Amino acid sequence: MRESIHYKVLILIAIAIGTLNFSAIGQLRIDSPYSRYGLGDVNPGYNSYQASLGGAGYGVKDSIRISTINPASYASIDSGSFLFNAGFNGLLINTTTSDQSGGSSYFNLSYLKFALPVTTWWRSGAGLMPYSTVGYNVNTYDNIDSIGQVRFAHLGDGGITRVYWGNSFKITKKLAVGINVSYLFGSVNYRREDLMMDLPYAFQYRITNTADVRSIYLDYGLQYNTNFGKDNLYFFGIGITYANQQKFTSTNSALAFTYTVGADGHEFIKDTLLNNEHGESDIVIPQKIGGGFSIGKKHKWMFVADATFDEWSKFEAFKLEDNLSNSIRLNVGGQYYIGKYAVNAGFRYNDSYLELNNTKINDYGISFGVSIPLRTIASKRMGKPSSVSFVDLGFEFGRRGTTSNNLIQQDYFKFRLGVNIKNTWFQRVKYL
Repeated sequence: MRESIHYKVLILIAIAIGTLNFSAIGQLRIDSPYSRYGLGDVNPGYNSYQASLGGAGYGVKDSIRISTINPASYASIDSGSFLFNAGFNGLLINTTTSDQSGGSSYFNLSYLKFALPVTTWWRSGAGLMPYSTVGYNVNTYDNIDSIGQVRFAHLGDGGITRVYWGNSFKITKKLAVGINVSYLFGSVNYRREDLMMDLPYAFQYRITNTADVRSIYLDYGLQYNTNFGKDNLYFFGIGITYANQQKFTSTNSALAFTYTVGADGHEFIKDTLLNNEHGESDIVIPQKIGGGFSIGKKHKWMFVADATFDEWSKFEAFKLEDNLSNSIRLNVGGQYYIGKYAVNAGFRYNDSYLELNNTKINDYGISFGVSIPLRTIASKRMGKPSSVSFVDLGFEFGRRGTTSNNLIQQDYFKFRLGVNIKNTWFQRVKYL
C-alpha cells in the first residue's frame, strides 16, 4: 500500500510542476519562418509513442497511453486505473537558403495528461499542450537611394495553449465514441522593423500586431476494436475523427512608433504613430476529418496507418489573407516486440497548406522509437500489480520546405521522451 501512496504523491508533484510550467507550454519556442502563416505551426497532438509510429494512432487501442487525437480511445482505459502521461521534446534545426545556413535547438515540456474511469461505460480525462506555436526571425536587405542599406526585419513569437477535457462512452464492448472539449488561449505577436543600417542616428520604425485568442474548440471520435484468430491473439481496430468548421473571436492590438538606438543599445521612442487596442476579428478554424486502422498480434507485432484531411482553404484570421490550401497528412508505422521491449518505426508525409512562390511547402519525416516497461509495483494487500510504468523514447529525422525559388529548407532532428504511469486507485480490497 505504501508503494501505491508513493506513486500518487509522485503523480501529484508532476502535475504541480506542470502547472508551474503552464505558460511555458503556451510560449513553446521554435524557429520556423513558415510559422508566420495561419495560426503558426499547429500541433498534431501526437503523444511520444504515436510519434515513433510516424504519428499514426486513430485506430490504436491503448490502456497505458492517453491519445487525444481520437477521444474515443479513452474507452480503452481499464476500470479501476488512473493514468498519468507527460511528454518532453528536444529539437535541433538546421535552416538553409540558397546562400546561407544556421542552426538552433530547443527542449520543452510538450504535454501533461491524466485519465480515469467514471463508470463502467464512461472514461474521462484532461490535460494541456500547445495548440499552435509562432517563432521566426527573417531579415531582408535593400539599398535605397540617399538612404543606403535598409534592413527589413520580420519577427514573430507566442502561441496558443490548449486545455482539454475529454470523454469517451462505450456503446458496446467493441465500439466507443468520444469528444474533446478544449479551451484555447494565448497571444501571438507579429512585428516588422525597418532599420537604416548606414544612418545609425536616424529614426527607425517598428510596428507590432498582437492577437489574443480565447475560445472553446470541439473535436469528436469513434473507435471500433475487435480480437480474432486462435485464442483471440490477433486484433484489429479502426478509428474516425472529425472536427467541424468553428469560428471564434480574437482581440487585436497594434502599436507603431519611431525610435533611435543609443550607444549602449537602449531604445528611445520618438513618436507613436499608431496605438490601436481592443479591436476584434473573427478566426475560422476549418473542418478536419481523419481515419485510420491498426492490425497486429498481441505482444508480437502491429501495423498502423492514418490519413487526415484539413480544409485550410476556408481558414480566416486577423483580417489577413494567407491564401492557404487544403492539406492531406499520411502517417504509417509498425511495431515489433523484442522480448519485453516494443521497437517502433514510422513515416509521415504532410502535403501542407502552404504554397509560396508557386511551390508547395511539404513536410515529411521518418521516426524510430522503443517502449521500455519499468518495474511493476505490486500491492501487498491485493497481491496484484498496482502500478505499471512505461517510458517511450523516440527519434525523428525530418525535412520541411526547399531552397528552390528563393525559399527556405529546414532539416531537423527531434528527440521525444514520454513517461506513462498506470496506477490502481479504485479497486476494492477483498477480504477472505
